[in-house]
Order: sequence, then structure tokens, then C-alpha cells
Amino acid sequence: MTYDLRAAIRGVLLPVAASREQQFLDAVAAYLDGLGIVQDKASWVNLQLRRWKRGGSPTPAFRAFVREMLYADERDPVTFMFDSVDGPNGPSYLRAAQLASNNFFELHASLVSAHLLPHDAARQILSHGGMIARLAVEEQMTASEISRLITVRDNRFSLNWRAVQAILAKMGCAPSLSLDQAQQTFQDDGAAEPELLGDLDIAGSIERVAIVADSLGCKGDFVEWLTDLFVTDFHAPYLLLLHYQLLIQDSFDHAVTYAYEFKPRGQIAAWLTQEYIAAGIPVARNAFLNNAKATLRFDQVWVTGRTDSPRSATALANILEAIENMGALAKDELASQMRGLLHRYLRVESERHGGALPHIVPALTDLQSEALLAATGGGNTNTTGILEQRLVDCFGLIEHADDGWVAKGLGDSVFAANTYRRKLGDIEFELPLRPNPRSISYESHGGHLTEPYVRDHLDSFAYVLGVRQEELETIASLPDWQFEVVFVAHTFDPGLPNNIEVSGSNVALRYVSFEEAAQALSAGPHLDIVNEHLVTPLNSGFVHPRVRERALAFIA
Repeated sequence: MTYDLRAAIRGVLLPVAASREQQFLDAVAAYLDGLGIVQDKASWVNLQLRRWKRGGSPTPAFRAFVREMLYADERDPVTFMFDSVDGPNGPSYLRAAQLASNNFFELHASLVSAHLLPHDAARQILSHGGMIARLAVEEQMTASEISRLITVRDNRFSLNWRAVQAILAKMGCAPSLSLDQAQQTFQDDGAAEPELLGDLDIAGSIERVAIVADSLGCKGDFVEWLTDLFVTDFHAPYLLLLHYQLLIQDSFDHAVTYAYEFKPRGQIAAWLTQEYIAAGIPVARNAFLNNAKATLRFDQVWVTGRTDSPRSATALANILEAIENMGALAKDELASQMRGLLHRYLRVESERHGGALPHIVPALTDLQSEALLAATGGGNTNTTGILEQRLVDCFGLIEHADDGWVAKGLGDSVFAANTYRRKLGDIEFELPLRPNPRSISYESHGGHLTEPYVRDHLDSFAYVLGVRQEELETIASLPDWQFEVVFVAHTFDPGLPNNIEVSGSNVALRYVSFEEAAQALSAGPHLDIVNEHLVTPLNSGFVHPRVRERALAFIA
């Protein structure tokens, strides 16, 4: 094939997969031979392109040529748009190629007339048709996310997701979010909330989401941003906007700053708004449109137009931009964690406005206390470790009832990160008496304790010890401290270590079963401790009702 013919064929800008190009070039040459164009094939191709551009529509011969090159039943391969049409997504690719073949010029005309693209720019974006379809079908990307990728190649298409959506619609693979999908995600997120956040309050939940964001490589001050949204500059509609955008992410890889791809005037936005209203959260029935009117994206341009709660608006834009720039799986995870935070807020507000907290646990009698302690000691309670950790709080208090012991982390959430809060365990007791001060920390682990878990905790122990070294050495040098870590679990791996050395200090390791801890509490007059440090924390609104329901079942 001559170089001028190859250049002319490539200049048609048909959507052809790179791996199929040689077959495509050969097919074009053979097709033109069949038309009787043996010489000057390049001239024929170039003439057709000029006539199309000048006249605004292709000649019948050129229309037939393009249709044949994009899809032909009798040819192998039937299309050059994709590497393969085999596999589970093969039918979608075949349909996309057939529709592209039948609608190519009509689609081009609509890009020019409806989306105001110049003739050649419309041809250029259509040349990405195979990639656009693959990203939508294979990667579940939305039009806005695909347009961001295309913009990297050609900035003429910046913010032109509607053109991408038009292409996807003509090829039968435009993403669409149904009300049923959104409601299923909402239901699943509500069920996941207690597993994601345990007994954390809103501030603690924000810290946890920020830790997850950092672990996923998503940079930004999520604690500050989320605190602005939920607390310091609260504006309820912004939570609704965040929730709506993150619902989309569960079904598609979406560019979450883009506001209008999924019809916020439709059923989904109306239904989600009603969920917020039902929880007693003050949003208007048209809250989405009121706060996203005439905007393309929730970005800094949108922020400058907001007069309501500007810090919160800035936080929303920052959060969405940070999420948008992540990889698909990391984006999915952070979006899921944030929806968990939103559900925690929704549930707590709903219960607060509903009056009495569901399944209140009363002050226990001696018999009820014994029953609850025995059940907690007997096996994993399936309360995300909440009953277990509250039992360990009580056990630690009776173990260190003598004067001088100072507790750190007493009553902390199950999910309060030791490294973030600079604790040597879930709860730590310190006796700062020279010359040999003591620190005994307790680590609660519902179920079976394994060596990997022990090693992981000891790694965080060493980190926190390093962070707190200067503080501890105001009392005594680290080698003079007596450190001990007590692991409390239901069962244990054999051969767990008995001590380690950290920063020149020997750290003793001890293992206590929940059954032993429960028996210690039942054996003495410790009912007041159980009611104050186990029962009372259960009656916090941040504890999911099913945890209290589980506790009530144990004492019934």
C-alpha cells in the first residue's frame, strides 16, 4: 500500500482499533478495487472527504463505504472497531458497531448542529468511538468520566460530556441509573453503616473516613472538609448533593464533580430528597436544583456563586474533586465509606427526631449483668466488637482500681485508631511513678486472635511509642518503663510471643480470654462499673439499634 493511500485512509478518522488497522487498510483497498478504483485510490478518498465537508452530507458512495468499513456481517472480522467481539461483552460491542455503522453520518450531523462542534472536531471525537464504547461497556465509565480522558488528548472537548453521551446513546451503550439501582445502593449502604463505623460519633466517623482516604492515596484535608460540611458550616442541601453524586459512583465510574449527567430533576433526586426530609434534615423539595442551578460542575467556579455556607461549599467541591481524580476501585471504596458516614448522620438524625432511642438497654440487675457478661465471654457477639470492647473497659478498670493509675482511651469507639489517637492499645492504663513507671494497654479482639493480628498491633505499638517517646521520657527513660500489652480474645493461636523489644524497652505480652475477663467482673461487686461503662455507652445514638437489640437478647 502506498503511503499517500494509507494517509488518506487514516484521514477518514474512522474508529478503528490499533490492533485491527492492517486488516482495516487491506479491507479498504479491496473494497475500492471492487468499485473499480484500481489507481488513485487516495484521490477518491480525499475527494469524498472534501465533498462531505463542503456540502454538509456525504455522497451515497461514501456513505456506503463507511457503513461497510464499520460493520459487515459477511466479513471476518465483522468490525474493526474492537480488538474482539468475543466474551461476555461481545454482544454489546457487536451492537455498538452495527449502530455506529448505520448512524455514523447522522451522529456527526448532530454533533455539529446540536453540540456546536466544527465539522473536523466532530470527526475527531467520532474517531474515538471504539474507545468510548469500550470504556462505557468494559470499565462502566460515564460520559463525563470518558470526556475527561478524551480531553487529555484534545482539550477542545473539555466539559463536552454531552457529545460523548450522544455518541454512547447512538451506539446503544449510554449509562443509565434507575431508581431501583439507587434505592438498592441506599439500602445496602444503610446495612453496611454499623460495620463501617462501629460506635463512632460523627467526629470519629470523619476521622475514620479521612484515614481511609489517606490509605487509598487520596490527598487532602478530609477532616477539615468533612467537619465543615457536617458541623462548622452546616448546610443540609450540600450533604444531599454529595450523597446524590456518590450514589452514581456505586453503579458507574463517574466524574463526580459533573452535576447533570444523571438528571437531578428526575425520580432519583426527588426520592433521595424525601429520605432526607423524613430523617428531619432541613432540605427543600427542590434542593438539588436550588443549589446546582446553571452549573456544569461542582468546582471552584460553582463555589464563587454560592452565598450559603461558603466554607461548606468549598469543602464539597474539594471532596468531589479529590475523589474524581482517583482510580476506579479506590474511588469506589472512598465513595462507599463516605456514603456510610452520610447514613450514620441520617440514622442519628432520624432517631433524634423520632423521640425515644430504639431498644434502650436498662440498668442491669446482678443476674442480667452476669448473663450479658457470660454471653460476651462465651463467643463472638457479632456486634462489630462493641460489647467486647466495653467489657475490656470494665475489666481494665477493676484490674487498675488502685490509686495512681490513669486511663487513656476509656470509652473510645471500637474503631478509634490507636495511631491517630496516640494510644498503645484500645485502652491504656499508666502509673507514672518514678523510678519504674508502668504502662499496661489492652487490645480487644472479638473471635480468634492470630499471630498476624498480634504482629500488626505491635507494629502500631512501636510507632505510637516512638511518637510519644519525648512525653514518656519526662517521667523516665524508655528502658526504665515497664510496658505490658494484654490481648483479650475468645480463642488464641498457639505459640504467640510473650515479649518483644521496642526502642530498648522490653514489652511483656499477656493473653486473657473474654471468658476470664467476664468471670472476673461477675465475681465481685462490680455492677456499677458494668452499668456505667458497658450499658450507658450502648445507649448512645451513634451505636446502631441492632447492637442494643443483641444485648437485650442476651439478658432476656
